Amino acid sequence: MSQSLSPGEKVERVTFAPWDTPVANDGLTLVTLRYGVTPSRIEYPTLGFALAPIDEEPRRFELEAVFLSREKRAAIIFGFSDVSAFRVLDEAGLVELWNASAQTPRPSSATFMVRGHTWQKESELLWFHGENQYSFMIATDGECLEVVTSTPPIVEVSEARVERLT
Repeated sequence: MSQSLSPGEKVERVTFAPWDTPVANDGLTLVTLRYGVTPSRIEYPTLGFALAPIDEEPRRFELEAVFLSREKRAAIIFGFSDVSAFRVLDEAGLVELWNASAQTPRPSSATFMVRGHTWQKESELLWFHGENQYSFMIATDGECLEVVTSTPPIVEVSEARVERLT
């Protein structure tokens, strides 16, 4: 999974790498995206009050993304820790990746890793976190989630409520 670059070596083209998940080629839909490890309380002593989020549900991950899988008829939870950056783009924002995939197909349609694209070149310090200089990509028919992290995410398949359409 991890391919490292030599010190000073730059990636000149978009490169894809496999990211084996239970939903690598499933049709996914992004449902929720939550960022923040745990709710925090911020005190303003000079003003005499503190603020805390109403939602007190503890977070297991720094970034948690929930997708629905048509094929699995399940909710898929991606839990990321040690996140340097993330972005959500619609398909139009990923023309560079889709053009590169037309030349050298990505290893799967929904989950894969990528490097050498414009975002990495524009923000190269984000990828300065170690050997794995790829970002994790989760692609759907409508939007894509890209995450820069030094730790591979946890992927969980969870029950979803299935309703019959009339």
